[in-house]
Amino acid sequence: MSEEIDNVVLERILRRQEKANERILKELGKILGEIGNLTPSEAYTIGQQLKYGESLNKIIKIISETSKINEVEIYRMLELEARKNLELKRIYFKAKKKDFIPYEKNIALQNKVREIGRATIDTYRNIARTRAIGLTFMDLQGNKITRQLSNAYTQIVDEAIMNVSTGKETFYQALKKQLKTLGQAGIQSIDYESGYHRRVDSALRMNLSDGLNQLAITQQEIVGEQFGYDGWEITTHLMPAPDHQYVQGHIFSIDEYKKLQKDGIAKDINGKEYDLHLELKSGETAKGFRPISTNNCYHWAWSIIIGVDRPRYSEEELDKIIEDNNKGFEYEGKHFSLYEGTQLQRRVELELRKTRETQLMAQGNDQDLFNEMKVRERQLLSKYRDIIKASGLKGRLERARLLTK
Repeated sequence: MSEEIDNVVLERILRRQEKANERILKELGKILGEIGNLTPSEAYTIGQQLKYGESLNKIIKIISETSKINEVEIYRMLELEARKNLELKRIYFKAKKKDFIPYEKNIALQNKVREIGRATIDTYRNIARTRAIGLTFMDLQGNKITRQLSNAYTQIVDEAIMNVSTGKETFYQALKKQLKTLGQAGIQSIDYESGYHRRVDSALRMNLSDGLNQLAITQQEIVGEQFGYDGWEITTHLMPAPDHQYVQGHIFSIDEYKKLQKDGIAKDINGKEYDLHLELKSGETAKGFRPISTNNCYHWAWSIIIGVDRPRYSEEELDKIIEDNNKGFEYEGKHFSLYEGTQLQRRVELELRKTRETQLMAQGNDQDLFNEMKVRERQLLSKYRDIIKASGLKGRLERARLLTK
């Protein structure tokens, strides 16, 4: 049983999107640098050509080509995950003396993969297609605003031209702020109806993870019904979040698992009760709970036949995972659980991503800002290595390929 969904195709899609984002920001930096080299008399005429010419088309082409490739790979990723987890179910078909249904003949599972694939791709289109892409930039009044790509691009170019006309000193003062604002925010995904926006890479990771989780959940039920399941085992992983660390690895009847997901409280097959509500300080009241496999949860439930095989982890092993997690480590005078350490790592990784993207924009345009970001990068890498050394956690930057940049 796959304890965590760790998909190489997912990482490849994310990396491709990150590279596309970098190319877009680099192109924007190049255009702003070109405007800065113009005289005030040249700026207006050439600036109009830049606004409506090849550069914006190049950016749109990068987005379009990346989206087309990613859409194909999203479906492939879901199908590979379905095939892998189906093969792990053979033991239960054998135990129930039922014929195993391979993926090629498992119409119900194929239909579910197509359904989830369509929904995941539709969400991806809402995140990463041209009409959803935006930029966060600095307007002439010094306010940070986020606009859809073509509108943002036009306004950024207009304001760069205005600053050139005002004078070189004003332009380069404004350029530094603009490059920093654009690079720190990265490429944004804007929800059309609400206007809510967030980084494309963060939104895409959540979208793909949600798609994989949804497939894992529904596949377990579909295939479970095919072999006649009667229980659920919650998967186990190291460094679990505090609200799910006690329930992982335990087996529940179908009815009790429904209670766990609906109410947050249920008993396993041994009669032990679990509560998904976080432990609260004195005087606090529970505001809710996080069901398994939702809201960035890496756990999911595995449909089983109770008694066919034992739980993958003994009580002693599960207790040891919790003990090690809570023992954690000390860093900068504070105690962190290992789970909290992974959250700390992710925050540093995001800051490294922002720093690298700002460097790309500043390169060849603002040497002071480029140098500032190089110093910032070294500081963050040093901090990241200190966290790894203090915690013993495995570094994640090899995946992001930031350590070698």
